Amino acid sequence: MWHRRATLFLMSYIVLARKYRPRQFQELVGQQHVATTLLNSFRQNKLGQAYLLTGTRGVGKTSVARIFAKALRCEDPDSQPGGKHPGQSCDKCPSCLEIHLGASLDVLEIDGASNNGVENVREIREQVKFLPSHGRMKVYIIDEVHMLTNAAFNALLKTLEEPPPHVTFIMATTESQKIPPTILSRCQRFDFRRVPQPLIQDHLLRITQLEGIQAEPGTLRLIARKADGSVRDGLSALDQCLALGGRQLTIQGVTESLGIVSTGFLLKILTHTFRRELLPAATLLQEAFVSGVEMKQVALGLAETLRNALFVKLGADASLTEISDEEKKDYLELVGSLAPETIQAGYRLITQSLEEILRSPLPRASTEMALARLSGIGHLKSLEDFLQAGPVAGEKKSPRPEPEPTPRVVAAPSSAPSLRPNAPVLAMATAKPASAVLPSTPTFKDFIAQVLQQKPALGSLLEHAIAVTPEEKWPQATEIKLGFRKSHAFYQMQAQHKANFDKLEQALRGYLQRETRLMIETIAGETTPSGPASVVEIEKKEKAESAAEKRSRFLAHEIVRDTKEIFGAELSSFDIDKARL
Repeated sequence: MWHRRATLFLMSYIVLARKYRPRQFQELVGQQHVATTLLNSFRQNKLGQAYLLTGTRGVGKTSVARIFAKALRCEDPDSQPGGKHPGQSCDKCPSCLEIHLGASLDVLEIDGASNNGVENVREIREQVKFLPSHGRMKVYIIDEVHMLTNAAFNALLKTLEEPPPHVTFIMATTESQKIPPTILSRCQRFDFRRVPQPLIQDHLLRITQLEGIQAEPGTLRLIARKADGSVRDGLSALDQCLALGGRQLTIQGVTESLGIVSTGFLLKILTHTFRRELLPAATLLQEAFVSGVEMKQVALGLAETLRNALFVKLGADASLTEISDEEKKDYLELVGSLAPETIQAGYRLITQSLEEILRSPLPRASTEMALARLSGIGHLKSLEDFLQAGPVAGEKKSPRPEPEPTPRVVAAPSSAPSLRPNAPVLAMATAKPASAVLPSTPTFKDFIAQVLQQKPALGSLLEHAIAVTPEEKWPQATEIKLGFRKSHAFYQMQAQHKANFDKLEQALRGYLQRETRLMIETIAGETTPSGPASVVEIEKKEKAESAAEKRSRFLAHEIVRDTKEIFGAELSSFDIDKARL
């Protein structure tokens, strides 16, 4: 008898997540877009046959499914389409009370993880044929529907697309990417948002007021941060804290119960670290380690604190709704002597150290080493601050040197092997201002050099071209003709493209400093020893001549001659490019 009484006593407590589960659409936290859409569906009498609710854990998917099921089956005429308040269940009729107690025979909640086979879907297909035991609708709520097998999904397709008029399917999942497209196309999809921290904090405040719980300032913010966007996680964390502290919530009790650290604690660690006071920082870290806080949580908290500190430093703290005004003052004290670049470097260092902390057999030591590295960047300054600071004390300020003239590219001699910007043929000379006069003897090579300097891609096209108009006529010619051989048809096509052609003509006018037309044509035949040639052809010819010279020098070398004579061998081939003679 005693055992039975003890069991009844233990089961009398209802956790806060169940006790304060929403019973109407208006009670949802942070999901107003879902509530508004479903209520409008009732008002307009446009109810679908299948719904898919997706989102992270604890944001209200199952609660919405039950509220929707109650609204569909409510026996109050005012709750139905055309009534005074459609979509709002009365919570008094037998159907509403059965659903609230989880005892309705016509609202079937199915766990997709344990009923994921074809035979389970076959049972559903057989049951949907029958009318509800009482009321208008029969509702199937399939939770974690992504756990169904592919065969089970395929078996559900036809029933999901054309169910009987008295059946509605509501499916919930945390991994919508695993749902086949054939299922998605048959459902109305609702994406549940991660609940913002201020909304969770306000929700926790209302519950503590209803429960008569006294909470120190900042405790609910810690619990809401621990919730990470999940209302259910926040209520579970609140239950856990109440189990330790009773009807009183304190900062120390919350941090010990949840194994987290407060923002003030993290700010103290960072303040000591940037001041190179490693011993106080290590002492605080030791206190957290002894109290059972995981070093992973400390590292994550430090990274988040540095992120918030950067926002405060840049004056964008109005968007930081998760920190209080008192904490912003502490942030301002931290970032007062730090440059934004220092904060960014610290954030990068902590996030890179996180993996080491997770894998290390000594996580506390790894965290301490990360703080030691972090202390080394506390003295960094931005380049702007460095320039504004002027010379170091005791150092004479040297006069600012006069700016050097802008260098320009001058034409190479006609015997130059290449016109590429990085070739030794180009020389840097002290130039006059940009309004320099036209060169006395403009040449095609000089023009290519200038285009290569300004627009390398266009200059590479000109290297395959040949100056058809003689260079001596360039100063007076109203039309300059350039030609491409048939073997270079690709480069001619690129040069004649309108955008490239306009840029080449503009560059030519800028080089000659007068109005002139550019013409591009095709040249028949191949290069000849005495005829005009393009830069690429000249380079190819000189490379061949250089290779022939190397070969002759190689064959004339005494070692090669003696080798051939001793072994009676003949030279078949060798790599000219790798031969250094």
